[in-house]
Amino acid sequence: MAGTWDTKNKILPGAYINFKTNTSLSITPGERGIVVLLQEMTVGAAGEMYAVNLTENNYPTGVSKNDTLLVNEALKCAKTVLVYNLGTAHSAETVEAALSALRTVEFNTIAYPYDGTAYEANKAAIVAWIKTMREIEGVKIQGILANCAADSEAMINVVQGIELLDNTILSPAQVTAWTAGAVAGASVNKSNTGLKYEGAIDVVPRMSKTDMEKAIGDGKFIFKVDTAQNVTVVYDINTLTTLTEKKGKQFTKNRVIRTLDGINRDIVSIFESNYVGKVSNNTDGRTMLRATLIQYFNELQRMSAIQNFTAEDVTVTEGTEADTVMIECNIQPVDAVEKMYITVSLF
Repeated sequence: MAGTWDTKNKILPGAYINFKTNTSLSITPGERGIVVLLQEMTVGAAGEMYAVNLTENNYPTGVSKNDTLLVNEALKCAKTVLVYNLGTAHSAETVEAALSALRTVEFNTIAYPYDGTAYEANKAAIVAWIKTMREIEGVKIQGILANCAADSEAMINVVQGIELLDNTILSPAQVTAWTAGAVAGASVNKSNTGLKYEGAIDVVPRMSKTDMEKAIGDGKFIFKVDTAQNVTVVYDINTLTTLTEKKGKQFTKNRVIRTLDGINRDIVSIFESNYVGKVSNNTDGRTMLRATLIQYFNELQRMSAIQNFTAEDVTVTEGTEADTVMIECNIQPVDAVEKMYITVSLF
């Protein structure tokens, strides 16, 4: 189990982790690349889920080209797409059922390729659910929606359409599928700034330099046609625009969020696999845990996910309870200006 904490009052064994600009966390680079696509389908039943990658799929019989269009866009960057079938005309209850079913599914990003007045309540429900998954459940995922200024590092806002080589025009809502693939498929040491949208020939609408600057300030994920006539990502950012002491400008960068989210997943995985119930909470046990953390951070530094890390940046001490541990770490994600101070409470 995992999650964030304000007071040391957790009951279930697990790793409880807080990320703040001046208090954050870590452990081993995990695999990324899994997208969930909430999509209406012309075949199959609502509530079914289909795993699709470049070599195999479990689509229902009779799947159409339109059914697979957005999946194929996501797979331009993603490793696997999990298509959640919303039926042929989904309702708010269908979306709620989907979110409930996805609580225990492992993935990196989720896209909902629908926009407009009729879908605003569903979009709001998805935003709230993702925040709950991140902050309460400790599941570090990001959501991609169209025209949704969520003001959160958890959400990415797509506001432009894309024209493909065959002259198909994808709406901003449909472009959320490719964006979800790009964000999920990027590793902790990679930014999507400047990433080429394969198979795209134009942006709909194009933006002027002034418009792009305004959009970036508003936390919008936008595209441009570069000097080589490639469609590329202007800036790999999320919707966070209200900056605080706890969440500074570095939290607006998706590369930094990937690093922090990867650290979160890794520390929970390693702690639960190797330490819970297996290592004594004494000097030797805490020394072993500290050595593992140092080794992990050194690997992240080798990958250029973090920088300026030294062994002195990690301390592990006994918690207030006999079965608790407190970890203090200082890390500087690449792309961030200052070191971020991490507190990890392990129960």
